[in-house]
Amino acid sequence: MLALAVATRLDAQVVERPLAFDSAGKIGSLTPSLVSRLGLSPPAWPVQGDFLQARVFSVSTGGIVLVAERPGGALERHTLSDEQLQTLRTVVDAAMTVIGSRVGEDRPDMISEPARGAFLRNQMILAAALYGPLLASLSDDGQTATALYLISVGGSYFALNNISRTTPITRAQNDLATDGAIRGAGTAAGMMRAFGGEDVHQKTYSGIALGGAVVGSAIGYVRGRGLTDSEAHAAMSASTFAAGTVLGIAGSFGPDRESAERTVAGSMVAAGLVGYLLGPHYPRRARYTVTAGDVRLLTVGAVLGVAAGVTPFVDADDIRGAFAGGTIGGLAGIALAERGWARRYDNSTGDVTQTWLGTIAGGLLGGAVTVLVEPDGASVAMGLVTGGAVVGALAGHSFAKAAPAKRLGALRFTPENLAFAAARVPGRHAVLSLSF
Repeated sequence: MLALAVATRLDAQVVERPLAFDSAGKIGSLTPSLVSRLGLSPPAWPVQGDFLQARVFSVSTGGIVLVAERPGGALERHTLSDEQLQTLRTVVDAAMTVIGSRVGEDRPDMISEPARGAFLRNQMILAAALYGPLLASLSDDGQTATALYLISVGGSYFALNNISRTTPITRAQNDLATDGAIRGAGTAAGMMRAFGGEDVHQKTYSGIALGGAVVGSAIGYVRGRGLTDSEAHAAMSASTFAAGTVLGIAGSFGPDRESAERTVAGSMVAAGLVGYLLGPHYPRRARYTVTAGDVRLLTVGAVLGVAAGVTPFVDADDIRGAFAGGTIGGLAGIALAERGWARRYDNSTGDVTQTWLGTIAGGLLGGAVTVLVEPDGASVAMGLVTGGAVVGALAGHSFAKAAPAKRLGALRFTPENLAFAAARVPGRHAVLSLSF
């Protein structure tokens, strides 16, 4: 009797197997930002209101179910027929033909994947390495400072966990929130140094930096909503490049007066803000697919360019020349990386890592040559290290074997969309599309 009951219970088990939202089988989940980008709406898209992510499953007893996770953890289930799933896939496929080739990621079919776990991890690291120490430094008493540090780090886990459970967080938001904390702390402290005078107490610096870190992280989190990974990295990189260029120009032509610090600091902040706002236009308007890896490789070019530009001035007592050479070299390095790597390939995160490892390895080998030959002059030594790094970067990227870039700028004709439009299938059906 017991065996029969167990067998009956096992026979009644329901198995749900995940399905994809597109006919290519690449999109396994949908987030609010991706739903917005794809332009999904009723009746093809049944989920209304706030949700964290949605997935679709086939049920062993028959039928298809779409499961949407609501803020707070509730799971909302929508039963779909085979025809409804096919209609939804048709709409997603049609939308991807419009936006999928225009803005790319490590995975071009995903606008920006959920990153709740990564967000919690990064913010906990920031709490331990940045927020906590700054908060603790506000107290003169060692016991109180230790307690503040432990409370801030431990308490942040519960606060952040609650946020990550009830609010959708994309990878772009996580990247910008993490970068915003560091960028905000540095900007706030730098502005205080430039405009606060000479008699500013150390606690004031700590408080200003802490406030800047928190505000910067919040701004990055909000800014990241709806952005792709490549757009988020473009915002960060453009901000850094713009501020660095202003610093280089100021060092090349600016006066040596101490009062110039305020002008330089203000100009750097303004340039960084402009770059932060305009940076996302690069992947949106490029005539080729721009991945997050493409944008990150521009930093490799900038670093190598700055090193090459500074090298001739290492032996000379010419600070202005070094600033000028580094600025010109950095901009040239960015341009060369864009033309040689970003335009020609769809670089992934792994390709960027491989290139950085090659850069470091090449620099180390150049340093080994420097030790062996003992060249006369620091410029020659730095030139050997920089040259090794350049060769290593090229070799590392070659070893990565990045995928060729998808070229844009052509007129695309999609005849099957005529049938979709004639059948009044919900969604956007572009018959002709021209990319610029």
